[in-house]
Amino acid sequence: MSMDLMVKAMKIKVGNPLRKLVLLKMADNASDLGECWPSFNHIAEQCEISRRSVISHIDALCEMGLLSKEYRSGVKGNSSNLYVINFTGAGDSPGSANSALPGAAVSPHGAGDSPGGGAGDAPRISHSFEPVKEPVIEPKSIGASADASAPACPAKQDYSPEFETAWQVYPKRAGGNSKAAAFKAWKARLKDGVKPETMLAGVKRYAAYARTTGSTGTQFVKQAATFFGPDRHFDEPWQAPSAPGGGRRNVLPVSGFSEQDYGESDCNW
Repeated sequence: MSMDLMVKAMKIKVGNPLRKLVLLKMADNASDLGECWPSFNHIAEQCEISRRSVISHIDALCEMGLLSKEYRSGVKGNSSNLYVINFTGAGDSPGSANSALPGAAVSPHGAGDSPGGGAGDAPRISHSFEPVKEPVIEPKSIGASADASAPACPAKQDYSPEFETAWQVYPKRAGGNSKAAAFKAWKARLKDGVKPETMLAGVKRYAAYARTTGSTGTQFVKQAATFFGPDRHFDEPWQAPSAPGGGRRNVLPVSGFSEQDYGESDCNW
């Protein structure tokens, strides 16, 4: 392999990407004197093109003066070709190699045939003829056009004043309590003919019940969506439970001697 010849071969324009590849392969196999004798099959395998394409490109390179071919006969009757690479004067002007062969700078259609055809039958290397096209990222529009193309944000929920009043009164609970779901249930009851005053009165009774029983702020408070749901918990009386025995609520039982009878006894002391 001659690195000097490969560098010169890279700089020379031959008008066809596959022809350039064959020339580089010849330089890769050549000695420092430019001599090489690779077989057609070897070049075809290394360049991944057909044998027929290799023969056509080598003939073209010989016509351009970049290669000279010498036929050699073997001792046993076999024959081979000796190629000599000649870049004398070719590197001085990049266009000199192209001008050596009329029509060498063929159109892209001659270089992109199927691998089984003639001189330009292997697939065309696109970057030899076409510029690289980078994807273009369009800038984001500013103004009215941007507003039209931007995804619409969900509209803010508008709650009625009556529901807002009920929501403020409703007892707090531990855990989730969706306001939107509660308003949906509220509107469903309005469609059923329930008046807002009726539901608000039920909320007030339930809030008083939660305070009395000490369940405010716990998980025992119903979710508002359930409270306003089809079961209509707002219609329930929500009266606080009475103390056992009919006594007063939240009053601790009296202990000690305050309820003992200290009257006269029948005992003789």
